[in-house]
Amino acid sequence: MGLLFNSKEDVKKDVEARFGQGKNFLLAIKHNGPLKSGIELLVSNVLYTYDNNRTFILVFDAKGIYEKEISNSNKTNFYLMPESEIQNFQIDKKPNKAYIHFEHLGKKVSYEIPFKGKIFKKNEKNFLQVQKDIDKFFHFN
Repeated sequence: MGLLFNSKEDVKKDVEARFGQGKNFLLAIKHNGPLKSGIELLVSNVLYTYDNNRTFILVFDAKGIYEKEISNSNKTNFYLMPESEIQNFQIDKKPNKAYIHFEHLGKKVSYEIPFKGKIFKKNEKNFLQVQKDIDKFFHFN
């Protein structure tokens, strides 16, 4: 299930196999701030291109945030970032995308959630549900 071969249905089946029927999820792209992107661009165009195009599945539930990279392979597992280890959680919604920023064990993590594009079609609808789930389940510091 590499980046070029992902379909929305494959992703949905993957999420349902792990979390059950009808589980809400987001498709996200790793987002780096301007400073980190600039440094990566200076170091290597290849690193910059690879790092800024990593695609993830994000699933939110009462335990925390599950992340699975789908950029290059389907052989990865979902990684849990427990709610107790997440701090400074922020959502920044724009007209065509949203950004989710937080710190996990002191490391800054940021995702872009596109609302347009073939694989990202239902992201906006799912994002609205995720916002409700976050308010319901999480008590981020």
